[in-house]
Amino acid sequence: MRNTIIFILILGQNLAFSQGVDKIMETCEEFHLLGQTDSVKKYGKLILKETKNEIEINRTKVFLAHAIQRTFPDSSFKTLNLLQKEFIKSNDNRFLAYLNASLGTYNRKIGNFDQAIKYHEKAMNFAEKHYSKSDDSKLNRIRALQYNSISIIHSEKSDYELSTQNALKALKIANQYHFDHIESGSLIIIGNTQMHFKQLDLAEKSFLSAKKIAEKIKDNYRIGVSISNLGIINLLKLENNFNDSFAYNKAKKYFFEALKIAKSQNDYAAMSARNSNLANVENAAKNYDKAVVFLTESIKYADLSKSKLLKMQVTTTLARNYMELGETKKAIETANTGIILSKELSNEKDIPSLYDILQKAYTKEKDFVKALSYQEAQMNAKDSLYKSSTTDKINELQTKYETEKKQKEIELLTAQNQIKEVKLQQKNYQISLILGSIILLIGGFYFWGKQRNLSQKQEAAEMKQRLLRAQLNPHFLFNCLNSIQRLYVDGKTALANDFIADFAQLMRDILENTSRPKVLIFEEINYIKSYLELEKKRLGNEFEFQINMDDNAGNSEIEVPSFIIQPLVENSLIHGILPKKEKGKIDITVSLLSENEISISVTDNGVGFYSSKKISEGHTSKGIELIKSRLNHKSKLSIKELKDISGKVEGTKIELKITN
Repeated sequence: MRNTIIFILILGQNLAFSQGVDKIMETCEEFHLLGQTDSVKKYGKLILKETKNEIEINRTKVFLAHAIQRTFPDSSFKTLNLLQKEFIKSNDNRFLAYLNASLGTYNRKIGNFDQAIKYHEKAMNFAEKHYSKSDDSKLNRIRALQYNSISIIHSEKSDYELSTQNALKALKIANQYHFDHIESGSLIIIGNTQMHFKQLDLAEKSFLSAKKIAEKIKDNYRIGVSISNLGIINLLKLENNFNDSFAYNKAKKYFFEALKIAKSQNDYAAMSARNSNLANVENAAKNYDKAVVFLTESIKYADLSKSKLLKMQVTTTLARNYMELGETKKAIETANTGIILSKELSNEKDIPSLYDILQKAYTKEKDFVKALSYQEAQMNAKDSLYKSSTTDKINELQTKYETEKKQKEIELLTAQNQIKEVKLQQKNYQISLILGSIILLIGGFYFWGKQRNLSQKQEAAEMKQRLLRAQLNPHFLFNCLNSIQRLYVDGKTALANDFIADFAQLMRDILENTSRPKVLIFEEINYIKSYLELEKKRLGNEFEFQINMDDNAGNSEIEVPSFIIQPLVENSLIHGILPKKEKGKIDITVSLLSENEISISVTDNGVGFYSSKKISEGHTSKGIELIKSRLNHKSKLSIKELKDISGKVEGTKIELKITN
């Protein structure tokens, strides 16, 4: 569909010259929404030539200002800023939408992320005011474009959850209305997030899909971005193995292709980024002298694009390269430039690294006084960064935890109220039973049925309380928060961020499945896998685990009580493996016994189930009690200690046979 639109637009270019300015303006607007800047410039210049109407001139300038934003950002901003006042006066909501979208893009490029998001949200509001009753398709196209732009900003802020949420909103609209160019952009953003979390195979599929769509609609910009991201995937492989010549050659091939596209569009920002990518390839292969050539080119194009953010990032890398090559004076000069740029951009993240370069450079120059001063400056900068970063992260986690805790408290109180109501109703029914003693036989059967029903309700309410407490173990939560804080203290920021992402996902799974009494077996196993991976990170690889689930079980429609396996696994880990004080192993096996019966076994090499109870001085597993109370009469739970020939305990096997 999008191909047809573009074909018709291109076919109608010559006809447009003979049409009115309004028709040409619509064509220009369409190319603007498609991101085809060359066509926007062509039609924009034609409108300015054909009209003297001030409103039409100002509207055209919005499109032209956006079209030159990559090459002349300051000039673009100046024009947009002047036009904004005119459009506000005339209450021109249609072009205020486009103008605010462009201002959002400009502010993102210069690093004003929060302001950029506000502009994109304003763009959606103005589009809503103008198009909500006249053009649903155009309204949703503008919305989807803003969601993608906001997604990119959140990605640059390292908030990958919000980034993904906004990209998926855009993708949903793009699929519904067949906006190919927006779908391509959303796939690129999602691919970047997948790449950040080292899901390289998934990322490669996303980028190849984006490239295919972009080639179909001849969108050179997104073709270039997709190709460069495919290059980054190979760069990551090269960083894992600097002798990987295949990854080295493939990465360079992709980046040179992307650079060629950027040059054809005079896109200085993209040209700077592609040269920086090529430098990273050479650095990964330890070709530091070749990398310097590409970095110098990258800075040149960053200056032409007026992007201080790009220049600052490349400058830091260049200073590090000069140190690798032993050119300390150049390293000092470049690092100082990087510090100035970082302070101008309020970017504290790279300053410790730049101080580290200066400290090492002055040490080599035997200027130990300056070396010491920069070492102290580096420590102070790290402390400041740690306090800021850790406080933000811990506050965010604490807020989430408190919110979820409050929600659980409300649910617990609700359950307690239900119990009280049940007990009150019991008393009422007992009184009624006495009053109805005249019709003892009929009344007796009636009240017996009611009594049984109320008893079941009370048991269900109490079960919900116990289940909630079992799922949201406060010790586990605080241990996780402490582990995150410790990782930040140790400077392991990447590991801490990964831990936070896994922890947040596990919390979401718990909250999502709490209201569901039963889940499919593969959902339960996915939750257990997430839980064990998080515990493995938290405990420092003190155990291994393996999950074996046959295809028949994984594809079956059998449902199991939600969180039924977690207490078994937690018992194996806490009371079986950890007391043994040596590396343990947990094996989980899931087998389909029949179309309505499934077997789940949890085997560990710990101290043994009954032995662990002795160690814990008579500890009674509340988790096992809870599981037994949740099973129906057809299902069974068995516990067996594993022993060698001599009778020495080698572990425990707990098996659940659940029948639907």
